[in-house]
Amino acid sequence: MSRPESPQDDGGSTGCRSAEALRLLVVDNDMDSADSLELMLHASGYAQTRVAYSGHAALAMATQFHPDVVLLDLGLLDMGSYELGQLLRERAQRQHVRLIAVTESRQHAGRDLARNAGFERYLLKPIDAADLTTLLATPA
Repeated sequence: MSRPESPQDDGGSTGCRSAEALRLLVVDNDMDSADSLELMLHASGYAQTRVAYSGHAALAMATQFHPDVVLLDLGLLDMGSYELGQLLRERAQRQHVRLIAVTESRQHAGRDLARNAGFERYLLKPIDAADLTTLLATPA
């Protein structure tokens, strides 16, 4: 079971939005993992979701979709996940984007890198639906 771990204690607050209003972008080059996470989100009441299977696709999609939260796998193949997180945040312009790292790695160095890249949380796969729902319902 995955428990959200906070890589940083201070972060901007986006306020709490309802599941129906929250726009979520799942980014993972493992199509099965990404699609499963999207299904979990839908089952939890999150209707506004998109999936990108590469960093470049995520950048293009974020320009049109304007996500509130990005669940970003740290093992992307086409570009660095930390770089992608920073680019997504820069391109968000005035809106605050919550970045949540998703990984199979239990290395503490990864948590530090995620924090430094602006990720709010660090989730370990497999992600527990109740833990993720609690995290998403909590303001940043």
